[in-house]
Amino acid sequence: MRMKIEINSNKNFILLPINHKHIIQGFLYNNLPKPLSDFLHNIGFFYYKRQFKLFTFSNLYSSYFQIITIQDNKKTDKYIKFKTPVTLYIASGINNFINNWNNNFLLSDNLKLGDNTVYIESIEVLPQPEITNKCLINTLSPITVYRTLENKKYHYYNPNDIDFNVLVKNNIKKKYALLTNTIINDFDFNMKNIKYKKIITKYIKKPKINKDFIIEAYDGIFEIETEPEILKTIYDVGLGAKNSQGFGMFSIIKNN
Repeated sequence: MRMKIEINSNKNFILLPINHKHIIQGFLYNNLPKPLSDFLHNIGFFYYKRQFKLFTFSNLYSSYFQIITIQDNKKTDKYIKFKTPVTLYIASGINNFINNWNNNFLLSDNLKLGDNTVYIESIEVLPQPEITNKCLINTLSPITVYRTLENKKYHYYNPNDIDFNVLVKNNIKKKYALLTNTIINDFDFNMKNIKYKKIITKYIKKPKINKDFIIEAYDGIFEIETEPEILKTIYDVGLGAKNSQGFGMFSIIKNN
């Protein structure tokens, strides 16, 4: 299930750091009932030792945005000035999560998105589109896949790497097992890039102690060929890794 929310403000714009995915993620956690928020944030769902949150969200969309530089205490930072309203898409393979966000947003007046006071202007629960065995998709937030090296560092892969397809497919197997309680040993899967661009994101994990890490991801248009039932199941949890941090959400452009 997925939803589209329109976020507005009494001001003509909202201001967010150029790297603000952690702010949107926090906004979503803060707008769930505390027991559910704590479960998602601290526990989630496990496929053996791998943890999944089974939700994802898009980039923020606005009719106009501007990147600006602000100097404060001898430190220069980049921000994005979004014209209001802004649009955010949220999706989860667990309908209860979307229902709780929907209910909370309906009952809330003033909310905090970073340092901005905002309110929800509209909410729309979106139907799942028709999905066939070959689909053209567009990323709503960039896709990232990686392997963890012996030194605990990440090696990221781009869509031209053979392992990009392999890692996306292996990731799908785990999410499918969690969502359907069915293990699939193998299935046909091919993901062909039509056009893409590299996105470098600094994810701020712990803002107060300035702990962050760099994530390489890819926005673009891709053609996916696989079993429709598999893509239908994965549609609302995202492709690739770090979905709950705002990566891997996509929309269906057309079925081929």
